[in-house]
Amino acid sequence: MPAYDYRCRTCDTRFEVRRGVDEPEVPVDCPRGHGATSRIFTPVAVGGAASAPATPAASGGCCGGGCCG
Repeated sequence: MPAYDYRCRTCDTRFEVRRGVDEPEVPVDCPRGHGATSRIFTPVAVGGAASAPATPAASGGCCGGGCCG
């Protein structure tokens, strides 16, 4: 179940709510009881293993020798 970040427009409290993907826009009250909240866009970090660096191409030819200046 995804988590969505919200901010209360009354007291500026930021909080997280877990809810289904089909209901992110359903109104939610802040933990302090205020109803004026708005959802905050939070970028998602994508991680993973880094692949090995690419093998450099063999030099040769004009551009490989640095004469394309």
